[in-house]
Amino acid sequence: MQPNRTAIRLLVTLALAGGAVVACTVPVFRYALDHWPPDPYRLEAPAGWLEGEQGAGLRKLLAENRVKLEVNPLAQDGAPARLFMPGDGPEVWSGVLDESAASLLDSPARRDLVRRILSGESMVWIMVASGNEEEDREFEKTITERLNYLQTVAAIPEQDPTDPENKLGPGPELRVGFSFMRIARNDPAEQVFFRMLAGQKQELLEKREPFGAVVFGRGRVLGAWPAEELDEEGLDEVSLFLLGACSCRVKFQNPGWDLALTLDWDESLLASQMEADQKEKPGKAGEIVDPEPAREAPAVPELVRIDGGANPSGEGKERPARAFGISGPMISALVALLGVMSCVCVFASRSRSKGS
Repeated sequence: MQPNRTAIRLLVTLALAGGAVVACTVPVFRYALDHWPPDPYRLEAPAGWLEGEQGAGLRKLLAENRVKLEVNPLAQDGAPARLFMPGDGPEVWSGVLDESAASLLDSPARRDLVRRILSGESMVWIMVASGNEEEDREFEKTITERLNYLQTVAAIPEQDPTDPENKLGPGPELRVGFSFMRIARNDPAEQVFFRMLAGQKQELLEKREPFGAVVFGRGRVLGAWPAEELDEEGLDEVSLFLLGACSCRVKFQNPGWDLALTLDWDESLLASQMEADQKEKPGKAGEIVDPEPAREAPAVPELVRIDGGANPSGEGKERPARAFGISGPMISALVALLGVMSCVCVFASRSRSKGS
């Protein structure tokens, strides 16, 4: 059954306009970075291992990085260990723990992901390749070309630095920034990470086709989709929602799930803020200033409403990107859900105001 497009477009409009009703101009991606700590994963492990020498490395990692992890000791030493996603989430790993247990919460791709977010990227699109080079190349081209185009036309809501209601927390410079990562499905170091990216959609790992996921905030995945469902319109819908004003400030009322990352976010964001401030300060006489060339200011978007089409070439007029096109049942349903939750948040806020 095809979704009612008129109703979905109305809900999309409400979702995007909801931020204005609640007077929040902070983009969704930045509000999440400022206010939404990741939910804890759950590890079931033999008590003897946890208290022994091999478990010491994991205990040290948790203490040094303030990683949230619920640890449930198992009385039987020979019982297999299991790692679960937050809440009632699926199992993402099971096996015998050894001294490399810290790799369950850390991997090269996750470190790269964190680096990009702390550098100021608004969101990171991650493609998990299938191994079929032709399909992977086509999917990568769809994502990268569309993101390159959106980079030239997208904008975030205008911010008022004097408004205490929309004050930003410590972190990198607020800007539009799209990032792309491609990871091989057969990479042994990223098998747990792939399952975290897929979330409740573990069937994505069983299909021999590429899939994409988008990560923002403190490692929150908004959604994951197979290549056949993630086209240009879907990339527009999701990306523009994350760049738009935050319409609902309550984390659990928003879709998505969290990744397990070994990072003290508060400390890292403060360090990122200090680094950004340092680059803005003029150098003293004889002092070496940041050797990197200054970035050109992004072009002012000429488009207010975003319409569709492929990444335009340098010839002729640019075609605008679509904001309200329907890409597929899954993405449309996601955005519709966002609209419903925006309305609920607004009405709840009004009810509380009347009752006070």
